[in-house]
Amino acid sequence: MKIFDAIVVGKGLIGSAAAKYLAEAGLDIAVIGADEPTDANTATVFASHYDQGRVQRIVGRDAVWTQLNIDSTNVYPTLQSQTGINFHYPVGCLYVTVHEHDSYLQNLGSQARQFGFAYRLYDNGGEIGDAYPDFVFPQAARANFEAAPSGHINPRKLIEAQLAVCRQHGSAVMSDTVVQATRVNGTMQVVTQGGQTYLAKQVLLAPGGFANFMQLVQRKLALQLKSETVLLAKVSEAEAERLAQLPSLLYEMETPDLEEIYLVRPIQYPDGNWYLKMGSNLTADKRFNTLGEVQDWFRHGSSDTNLAVQKAALDVLMPGLQVQEYFTKRCIITYTQHKKQYIGQVEEGMYVATGGNGYSAMCSDAVGRLAAHNLMHCSLPDPYVAEDFRLVWAD
Repeated sequence: MKIFDAIVVGKGLIGSAAAKYLAEAGLDIAVIGADEPTDANTATVFASHYDQGRVQRIVGRDAVWTQLNIDSTNVYPTLQSQTGINFHYPVGCLYVTVHEHDSYLQNLGSQARQFGFAYRLYDNGGEIGDAYPDFVFPQAARANFEAAPSGHINPRKLIEAQLAVCRQHGSAVMSDTVVQATRVNGTMQVVTQGGQTYLAKQVLLAPGGFANFMQLVQRKLALQLKSETVLLAKVSEAEAERLAQLPSLLYEMETPDLEEIYLVRPIQYPDGNWYLKMGSNLTADKRFNTLGEVQDWFRHGSSDTNLAVQKAALDVLMPGLQVQEYFTKRCIITYTQHKKQYIGQVEEGMYVATGGNGYSAMCSDAVGRLAAHNLMHCSLPDPYVAEDFRLVWAD
C-alpha cells in the first residue's frame, strides 16, 4: 500500500491551507475531508465555512493575531492570481465599541507603530454616522476604520483556491471523513467512514470542532464548543448595489440578549439571491459536549428562536435597510483555553491544528502555514512562538 509523506485530516479553512503549504514544499500528500453536506440528516461532521462572507480585518486582539492577519492577506493576491479564483473583497472594516475602556482601541496605537499600518478613529456616534450613514450607533460609541486589505472573504472560494493549488502539485484530495488515526508499526494509519485505509509517515489533524469526537487523539484537547446563529437578510439586487461599498462591521456592544455583532454587506449566495449577513453572541447560545449534540444542532437546531432578537438588533443598527425576508443559519465556534489556535505535536507522527476562537477564517492561510511548518520542522517559523499555540489537554 502507498505511504504518503503526510495526510491532512480535514479540508476546511485551516486544513486546506496547511495542505497547500505541504504540497508546495514538495511533499506527497493527501487531504481527506467531508464536502459540504447536501443533506444534514445524513452528514457526520459539519463546519462553519459553508458561507459566502466572513469578516477580514488586520488589527487583531493582540500582536499575534495581527501578524497572522497580515501574513494571510499578503498571500491573497498571489493565491487569487495562481488559481483564477477570487475570494477577497477589500471594502474595509469598521470596528465600533460602546465600552468606555476598550482594550482593542487602547492597543491600537502600539500595534500601528509595531506593524506600520494606518487607521482612522471616530470619537462619537455622530462622527461615525456622518462617515457611514447606513449605520446608526449611540453617541457614546467610538470607532476605528481599516481600509484595504480589510473587508471580507468568501470562505468557500478560499478553500477552493487552496485545494486547487494542492491539485496543481499532484496532491490527492479526497471526499471522506476520517474516523480513526493511529500509529501502527511505525507508520500512521487513517481509516475513513467510507471504509478506506491510508498510510502516511505523518498526519496533521485539522478537524475543527470535531477533534475530540472521532478516534483521532487519545487524550482530549481542552476545547469548548458553542452554537452560533447567523441572520441572513435577503435584499434586492438594487439594495445590494446601493450598499456595495459598505464596510464589514465588528460592533462591540452588549444587551441582555445579544452582544458582539459582526456584519458583512449584501453579497450574492449560490441560490442567486443577495443577503446581508449578521452574527452575534446570544445569551441563548448552547454549549456542546458530545458529537450527538453538535449533529442535532446542525440538523434540527432551533436557530429561528433567535431570529426576533437578531432582527431587532439589525433594525436598530440599519433602520434604512430594505429587507425582503429573513433566514437563520447554524454554525459553531471552537474555543481553546488560551484563546489562540492549538498547533503542536500530539504524539510521534501526529500533529494538530484546531481551535478558531471565532477569528481564524480571516487568518486561516497563516495558521495553515504554521501547522505545515510545525509538521515538517517540529517548530514554528519566525516571528511566531510555540508557547502561544501550545496544546492544552482536558485532563
